[in-house]
Amino acid sequence: MIELVRRILNRPFFYESYHKLIGANYRSRVLVDEYICPQQNDRILDIGCGPGNMLPFLPDCQYVGFDANESYIASAHARYGVRGKFVCEQVKHLTVQPLGAFDIVLALGLVHHLEDAEARDLFRVGYTALKPGGRMITNDGCYVSRQSAAKRYLLSRDRGQFVRTQPGYEALARSSFRNVYCHLREDVLRIPYTHLIMVCGR
Repeated sequence: MIELVRRILNRPFFYESYHKLIGANYRSRVLVDEYICPQQNDRILDIGCGPGNMLPFLPDCQYVGFDANESYIASAHARYGVRGKFVCEQVKHLTVQPLGAFDIVLALGLVHHLEDAEARDLFRVGYTALKPGGRMITNDGCYVSRQSAAKRYLLSRDRGQFVRTQPGYEALARSSFRNVYCHLREDVLRIPYTHLIMVCGR
């Protein structure tokens, strides 16, 4: 059953419907207003952009979104192609380097899908893609002590197979970034869930 749900959510329509149901648009506004804090004309790299759901919450910017899911990228291009560039490819250093430096790198809801080695590669790519003074922002489900049974249950059923504790995520980020600021939030979705937002400064 869990595997069936995961396959269904790989389709853009169901993915977006689920996001609306759980209140993910509010989460996106919180991320943009309180943590991403983009400025007009910033260069923004969105790694694991899905169907482009963050773009409507961003100001006019130079946006590049990468995702390995062909259906997500097709949906993003159809809806937001005039506002950004979308690439169906896994992000690697050699892929990003020709694009130039970015003010902001986003990896939202991505790290908990990656094994440790893959996550360290992600932070390395994010670091090298940033301008000096730039920031990488991540957002993932997180286990914490004295967490309610409902939150732990939903985290255990997440599509991502590598939900971690705050120290686990932070250690991965610090493999590339010296400045890592962690924020635990449990108030950004309609369902009981714990998020760890990390703002990593270059």
